[in-house]
Amino acid sequence: MNFRKADKNDIQQLVKYRMRQLADEGASPVYDISHELSDYFTSHISDGSFISWLAVDGEEIVATSGICFYQLLPTYSNPTGRVAYVTNMYTLPEYRRCGIASHLLHLVVDEAHKHGYKLIRLHASAAGKSIYRKRGFTDTGDFMSMML
Repeated sequence: MNFRKADKNDIQQLVKYRMRQLADEGASPVYDISHELSDYFTSHISDGSFISWLAVDGEEIVATSGICFYQLLPTYSNPTGRVAYVTNMYTLPEYRRCGIASHLLHLVVDEAHKHGYKLIRLHASAAGKSIYRKRGFTDTGDFMSMML
């Protein structure tokens, strides 16, 4: 298993796996969002506001991860307002329970740290919560978070 950052050549796979993730989580495809997803990945990978690490077995991408960087109004608990948001965590079913998602999570959390972010948030599926708890995320109501 190899791990690498996604680039513009991986956008169609990122779109495909994002749509699979949404379906696995029970979202109904009201309309085709592949164009919007492609635009998002193209724009945000190129400007650095979205970073995705991939797990690759041979030539096949078998798992994805992502972290978005944005800023909210400052608060006492987060004076900079800067937030890193973990998203797009998806592993093909036949590769689950092998530690791949945990390793990808480590890589994206490390990206947040390298970029100077102190607060990381995410919304977790029921299946994913244990991975995030093991990494140090805590439930905070509507989302899970971790301070670096």
